Amino acid sequence: MKAILFTAEEYKDEALSLAETALYDVVKIYKLPKKPNPNFYIQKDKLEEIKKLDDVDTIIVFDLLKSRHFINLNKELLGKKILDKVLLLLEIFALHAGSKEAKLQIELARMKYELPILKDLYKKTKITEQQGPLGAGVYGVESAIRLYQRRIVKIRKELEELKKIREDQIKRTNFNSIAIVGYTNAGKTTIFNYLTGLNQKVDSSMFTTTSPKRYAIPLDGKKILLVDTVGFIRGIPPQIVEAFFVTLSEAKYANALLLVLDSSLSSTLLVEMLQSSLEILRELGISGKPMIIALNKIDKNANDNELREKIDLVKELSSTLYTPVIDVIPVSALKGINMNLLRDRLLTLIQTS
Repeated sequence: MKAILFTAEEYKDEALSLAETALYDVVKIYKLPKKPNPNFYIQKDKLEEIKKLDDVDTIIVFDLLKSRHFINLNKELLGKKILDKVLLLLEIFALHAGSKEAKLQIELARMKYELPILKDLYKKTKITEQQGPLGAGVYGVESAIRLYQRRIVKIRKELEELKKIREDQIKRTNFNSIAIVGYTNAGKTTIFNYLTGLNQKVDSSMFTTTSPKRYAIPLDGKKILLVDTVGFIRGIPPQIVEAFFVTLSEAKYANALLLVLDSSLSSTLLVEMLQSSLEILRELGISGKPMIIALNKIDKNANDNELREKIDLVKELSSTLYTPVIDVIPVSALKGINMNLLRDRLLTLIQTS
């Protein structure tokens, strides 16, 4: 499907990558307005341009839209799909979701996000006594609201039951476990594949992993369960964290953590990713678990001095933000550099937990 993308310049690459991961063909990119239009968010002149484009199916605004924006855009752009950042991410998760939990979590998040829009649409339609801009009159919208509310209650009950089953399974396991966490595209799945000998899907698209992958590996005569978790993103909306709490909480149930960072990033961005990763873990209620930080993709650094500076930077900063950090290990999962060292240190990590 062809799409038009509205995004801030600093998020252009990320927004485009997400849109393409959601299988959209972005034919034009506009900058987000510095001062959003109160009725449509996007600029009125851009709206008029889009109206003339018959071959564009979807409008993606890489920000969080308000109910009135959705309602007014749908009214002006009949037949075109309107997505903001949350709905775009949920579409991506839906494409990759494997487990029943993940599918239910996605559906719940989407319905909870869309319900206030329907309620505002109902108020507006009732006042005007006209056909609703989303294709339903007063009673049609009212019926949709009741349907959403019933479905939300049912999904919550199902998720609660699945959560209890999952927690019981984790409690019964005899394995020590290490959760591999970090930002999407840092190379978590490549490290998982190297350590397990598996061949899980790895590509440059974001969110390759949206359901946790588990595999037990032998370490010094012991079996350690590795869990490859869903990747973090910058500025992750709270709705997504809530939707994937059970998936992300795999890290909460693990004995230890392996945080993967992309060492090929600039020092400034690397620091941002480290701080944000640790903040997300805190939001999930995770603290005090022993952690190893794998600085991945060291083969992409310009020289040894640049890499050494980044290693020292991560060591110094991580020690002030999280305890205990057992080690910071520079690796290249793709080239196999220092991966045996990482494997050996994982045993120390488990012994510390």
